Amino acid sequence: MTEAENLTVLVTRPAHQNVNLGKLLSAIGCTVLNFPTIAIEPSSPTPFLNQLKSHIKNYDIALFVSRNAVDHAFRYLDAGSLPGHLQLGVIGKGSWQAMQQQHFSSPIIPADSYNSEGLLASTALQQVQDKRIIIFRGQQGRNLLGDTLQQRGASVDYCEVYRRVLPSYTDDYFEQLVRPHFPDLAVFTSAEGLLNAFDLVTDQQANQLRQTPWLLISERMGETARDLRHNAEIIIANRASDEGILQAVQEWQQKRFEQSS
Repeated sequence: MTEAENLTVLVTRPAHQNVNLGKLLSAIGCTVLNFPTIAIEPSSPTPFLNQLKSHIKNYDIALFVSRNAVDHAFRYLDAGSLPGHLQLGVIGKGSWQAMQQQHFSSPIIPADSYNSEGLLASTALQQVQDKRIIIFRGQQGRNLLGDTLQQRGASVDYCEVYRRVLPSYTDDYFEQLVRPHFPDLAVFTSAEGLLNAFDLVTDQQANQLRQTPWLLISERMGETARDLRHNAEIIIANRASDEGILQAVQEWQQKRFEQSS
């Protein structure tokens, strides 16, 4: 059995990032319930952002921590006028694809995995003494990337180009969403999204979610799950991409099928 017939999956990614994953899950027979627990908004323009085309010439390396970072940074940048010496680095397949859409001409630094640790492991970021590096990210992002590069001798600036906010729903939105069938599986792709989910539902619904298997994209998110007193099965996708999540769903459904046979 490879298809997930009759499986209802709650997908909590920001709305604009749910489309492709929803299509992949629907194609294997899932019923997809879209419940974004994070909304993405552009950061307020600052003098630095408004002059970013000029400022970017002062940097040796520009790193983008997510697809949102790419999309929102290029509201201020022009791929065709990036300085020739500038190296670009991205985390994740989605960020890579977003960069490709900008028709950039600078070389890309790939990440070994879908997190800051993976990008830090890349060869190009091992010897960065006296390099000037700018990191494009959302507000209140992790500092591991910048802190580590500073320890390696680089000068690091953060540039916050978007912010994550709690979405606004009507009081009965979630109830109406899950009324036909409470999800068999909930997909969460960030710790913040996990925490937000519990701010967006009632206490009773939160308890139901705690009894629902969760698919996460990192072991680190498992710590947040434990803090939220989740007490059902946790599945960790081997890859954080849409395809990695799809594979994890299929393998989990196959396992359930075999256990029930």
